[in-house]
Amino acid sequence: MSMIDWSDPDEMLGLLVEYVADERVASHGDADRAQFLNRLWKELAGIAERDRESVQQMTLRLQDVFESQPSEFAGDPVMGHVEACIEELHRIRNSSS
Repeated sequence: MSMIDWSDPDEMLGLLVEYVADERVASHGDADRAQFLNRLWKELAGIAERDRESVQQMTLRLQDVFESQPSEFAGDPVMGHVEACIEELHRIRNSSS
């Protein structure tokens, strides 16, 4: 069993991308949510594909993605995970300064 390094921003973002992908598959009965998750997944995967991006840049990109999502999905559990990831990246950035 491999251990998750929660202090590794790239690994944390990768796990978020995987979570959104899993939720996307699980939402096949809700076309609106599936479409929302598909767009969100693409945006998050695009951030994850960037090489050597600083924690600050990653945090800003995630914040932009978070703020650009449709308001009807603000309470979706996936958005809670995106917000938690942003908060953790802030913590990592502040602890490394």
